[in-house]
Amino acid sequence: MQTINEDIKNGTFKPVYLLYGEEAFLKQSYKKKLRAAISGDDTMNYNYFEGKGLDVNELISLADTMPFFSERRLILIEDSGFFKNANQQLAEYIPSIPEETIMLFVESEVDKRGKLYKAVSKKGSVVEFTAQNEQTLTRWILGILKTEGKMITSGAMKQFLEKTGTDMERIRQELEKLICRIY
Repeated sequence: MQTINEDIKNGTFKPVYLLYGEEAFLKQSYKKKLRAAISGDDTMNYNYFEGKGLDVNELISLADTMPFFSERRLILIEDSGFFKNANQQLAEYIPSIPEETIMLFVESEVDKRGKLYKAVSKKGSVVEFTAQNEQTLTRWILGILKTEGKMITSGAMKQFLEKTGTDMERIRQELEKLICRIY
């Protein structure tokens, strides 16, 4: 996560990113941050693909296409299964991605032994988003409440986490409900 934050801050991006893991909230959050930083509102140089059965030749062709009146082209590929089913053609292509193209993969499952995973690790940045521990979640919740001018006791925090679990999206939704009720 720190690498992505630094890339966004510096405006220097790697040619390929892989975001994966069980914490969907963080994956989606960083996907949005990267998209905004790389392509912003530019829809002409942004392509989005989702699901299995994607045409690898089409992806490679798009990646080789120069951006139109922009510095970069972003290709976002979500839940493709490429990293579970070891896509050989894409693994061979990754080292030769043009410098003005950025490929962003957001996946649920990944085989770390696969050639595609290894190619992305070597050429770009791989970030695994795991379930957060109670201490990290507590700091995150306290930060949200502080920005809203609210406080919570440690007992109430413990009970809140027992009820919501560790899913950050669910925690965010429940916090939003609580904050709206308090007003």
